[in-house]
Amino acid sequence: MSCNIVNEYISYSKKAIKKYLQMILQRYFDQDIYDDLINAYINTRYYNMYQSVDRRFEVNIVYYLKKAVEDVKDDSKYRMKAKAMFSMFKYIIYFDNVRECSSVRVLIQEIDAFRKKELGIDEENFEVSFYNQLKDDLVAKKEFIDGFEDKNFIINYIKVNKEQIYDCQLEHKLKFSKIYSDYIINKVFNSKDMKEQRLLVTYPLVTVKILQDIIKGNFKKTYLVPYTLSLKEKPKKKKRILNIIDNDIVKEKISLKVEYEEYLQDKEAVYDLTRNGFHISLVLKGNVDLPRDMFVLFDVFTYIITDNVEFYQQYKDQYPLLYIPS
Repeated sequence: MSCNIVNEYISYSKKAIKKYLQMILQRYFDQDIYDDLINAYINTRYYNMYQSVDRRFEVNIVYYLKKAVEDVKDDSKYRMKAKAMFSMFKYIIYFDNVRECSSVRVLIQEIDAFRKKELGIDEENFEVSFYNQLKDDLVAKKEFIDGFEDKNFIINYIKVNKEQIYDCQLEHKLKFSKIYSDYIINKVFNSKDMKEQRLLVTYPLVTVKILQDIIKGNFKKTYLVPYTLSLKEKPKKKKRILNIIDNDIVKEKISLKVEYEEYLQDKEAVYDLTRNGFHISLVLKGNVDLPRDMFVLFDVFTYIITDNVEFYQQYKDQYPLLYIPS
């Protein structure tokens, strides 16, 4: 699949949250207040956009939700709606997997009691209908993520020499006839065309991993993924592949590996990627004789990857070097 996985997941979550608030609050739901709250929630919960005020993820979310409604209009009805909508987000935090709970039915009972006492809404079948809706949405989210699993391929996440950085290596679990040698299989698997096709497998798998990290409130991990500049010759395919990772969240969590020889052949293609917000890591293999002006250009890259121990030891304190053995 080449859909933008994170965009679709967040869009689904936003629609689900709006649906829950409308079901709970009915006439007390206000679109303007919702817009302010959902923007603060998404920016904190998924984009980690604001400065952290507490080591606990949910405390940060609540802090910025409160700021989103602190300047409500001086109108009693408006303030009541804002207070009711804000108070419901303490349950959204559970429904959207920020926090775990032993039983959502207990939470739904609390919501129903709130509706009766504070809003004067008494609906006989509310608990059952809300539970069924929530269950359907949670199942749909899980099925969406699980749908990107591939029984034929796996990603090995190899931790590199710097904390929270992982090199992503695609491996196949395909079975071939014994008439084909390992050499032939590896040659085909690493051919130019196959490298491009492998990105259509690698990028969804890594993007789902990033999404799973974010759902857990982990924003620290970075993933190194392969890229090939030959895609410039195939604009439709290039657009299809980059669309998978064209999301501000994912862009901050991945770095595209470009080999030095490819970079020399088409520097402008690399600069075009950086102008579009993608992080690039330059891959140096073996004993590369670099011209002095190349060292100045190292600032263009997020990381410089080398398999040469001597080169790494010589320049590790001057440049953002990563040592990854071949």
